Amino acid sequence: MAEVTISVRIDEKVHQHMKLHEEINWSAVVRKSIVERLENLEKIDVDRAKKAAKSMDEIRKAGIFDKGRPSVEIIREWREKRR
Repeated sequence: MAEVTISVRIDEKVHQHMKLHEEINWSAVVRKSIVERLENLEKIDVDRAKKAAKSMDEIRKAGIFDKGRPSVEIIREWREKRR
């Protein structure tokens, strides 16, 4: 996989503090942090989708809308109305 270079601006005070710990590969720290954050975002998206699907199922089963009819039936009805 091809690599790209990005630039990050930090406060001078932070930079001076980083210099005190030259044994740390700061690029690796930043890379790992970005990867972990992206993984967390993906997990959040999946969790949000699962929650939404569960809520929709609960609403449908409760019979609040369209008296609990199957979704397929409702979709067909609305498609027919559009014609």
